[in-house]
Amino acid sequence: MISIVLLFLFLFLMPITQSGTLLGACPTCAAACAIPFSPLCVACIGTMCIIAPVASACFSEDTKIVKVENGQIKEVYIREIKKNDLVLANNLNEYTKVVKNVKSEGIFDYTQIILESGKTLTVTNEHGVIILDNKFSKKIIKANNLKKGQMLITLQGPRIIKDVKYLSIKNKYILETQDGTVMANNIYVSTICDDMIDEKMNSEDLIKYWKEKHSYLYNKIINN
Repeated sequence: MISIVLLFLFLFLMPITQSGTLLGACPTCAAACAIPFSPLCVACIGTMCIIAPVASACFSEDTKIVKVENGQIKEVYIREIKKNDLVLANNLNEYTKVVKNVKSEGIFDYTQIILESGKTLTVTNEHGVIILDNKFSKKIIKANNLKKGQMLITLQGPRIIKDVKYLSIKNKYILETQDGTVMANNIYVSTICDDMIDEKMNSEDLIKYWKEKHSYLYNKIINN
């Protein structure tokens, strides 16, 4: 059955991927489909975009990221982040390489996180956000499952969520890093997609599991 599905994808969808129509909706496979009639492209489209759709972790246009540029550390808007940039990965002053940063146009559903400190972050509803549970273990949950009173990790230390709002906003940036994490508006979040989020797992195990499941495509993108 799987072979029949892949044959269908190869015969009927490959021309669409090469034209860019399908890749516009699924930029995850752009690197894999750079070579015409690539088997990797067929497999990617089948597993990542059609058979098992993936909703990538995405940020609003006003998000700021800390990066290293010409040996200097600076905070920039997410639109200025490019593949292979070094960006702040966590609150331990560790940096990670950007795997991709793709702008997607349209109107999208967002969750706006407002902390008691006044700091805010706006991410898509399915974005994996890292929280500290009652035992101070790190867990990843979807942004639209966040609640008042939960604790996030910031550069200034743990901070309590004061409010959560739901918005519809134009455009989004699909950012992924090699570590699977990033500091966005100085708030520690993941960059993994919602199909992998098991809110009972600790964050380290979940990120490791996500990388293993997507290892072939993930490593291909990193090495290009």
